[in-house]
Amino acid sequence: MHQHKVAFLNLSLDSFNHSNVWDQFFKNGNQDLFNLYIHSKNKKCKTFSKYFIENTVPTEWGQFSLVEATIELFKAALEDEQNEYFTLISDSHIPLYTLGETVKLIQERYPILTFSKHFSFHTKVKSQKVLREGVIAPHPFTEYNAVCQFFTLRRCEAEIFIQTFDQFKKFFVRNQVIFADEFYFWAVAKELDMDFKMGQASTYSDWSFRRLPDGKLDRNPKAFNTFNSVMLQSYRNQGFLFARKAMPDTLITTKLF
Repeated sequence: MHQHKVAFLNLSLDSFNHSNVWDQFFKNGNQDLFNLYIHSKNKKCKTFSKYFIENTVPTEWGQFSLVEATIELFKAALEDEQNEYFTLISDSHIPLYTLGETVKLIQERYPILTFSKHFSFHTKVKSQKVLREGVIAPHPFTEYNAVCQFFTLRRCEAEIFIQTFDQFKKFFVRNQVIFADEFYFWAVAKELDMDFKMGQASTYSDWSFRRLPDGKLDRNPKAFNTFNSVMLQSYRNQGFLFARKAMPDTLITTKLF
């Protein structure tokens, strides 16, 4: 009987903003518990170079290319038959538990494809934008609602997304900011009547509105200036496994695991 592994799938500009944290996370855990796959845009980080996948696509912020890149991560992870659980992360993620604890929690909490509520207040606006500008008629989708792009799934579900990609990608506009990574997989799962649930988000993001010095509202997830023990415990208590956005200059003042 094969060991069931968790595949960590990182869609990234390079690898991780805090590569030392993730290096410790993976090296200090059981190497038989996981595989790591990184879709890297510039491939400069030597620490994680062995995890860079070969087949990559040029990506742009908010465009359909992010969905294409995610599909390439699925394809790479499926090459190892022991990969059973798939979880999406990014370069700005930081883990809140040890590798062993994280794997255990993923296997316990996410038995099927699980999406989570998007914490942005402007999801309705984005939904309307995609229906108006980003989906090509006559498309099969009847309703949209943005979900968090960092979701978890099982092997069989990744296979379905790959098998049906050519069928559904033709309905989505490329080279335009439509935030397709927050719509596509949820919409396809709904259209195919896949067995999925709306559940606990794996990743904490702060989507609260902030007013910039020029008076405009910032609707992007808030970057951490610092990350401390109080925040760590709070996010754990809320059920999260990871937090974002930890930027290169974010000061981490607590032991994460």
